[in-house]
Amino acid sequence: MEYTFLQCTDKAEFNLAGLTGSFQALNGSGFSDQAKIFKIWNPSTTVSVEISLDGVTAHDFIPPLGTLIVDVQTNHNTDSSYSSGRLRMRKNQILYGRTAPNPT
Repeated sequence: MEYTFLQCTDKAEFNLAGLTGSFQALNGSGFSDQAKIFKIWNPSTTVSVEISLDGVTAHDFIPPLGTLIVDVQTNHNTDSSYSSGRLRMRKNQILYGRTAPNPT
């Protein structure tokens, strides 16, 4: 179904001082709803962060003071009659982070 209104999920905050070399959940128990776009900002001036979707594999890297914006709709599915994008982050999807072991 196509929507003509903006719907937002709850913002999550995580204190980077608690990050270690092991992946930890950054957004609690996950997104409060499906997400088509999300943003992660690394406010640290010294710590690099690796991001994971499964808590095992490093999927992306955020340098100090860096921002990661993922627009899941960019690679949308156009096979429906109204060309609607169907690619979304699932409700309850947890994002994991850890200090980057090789911050380069």
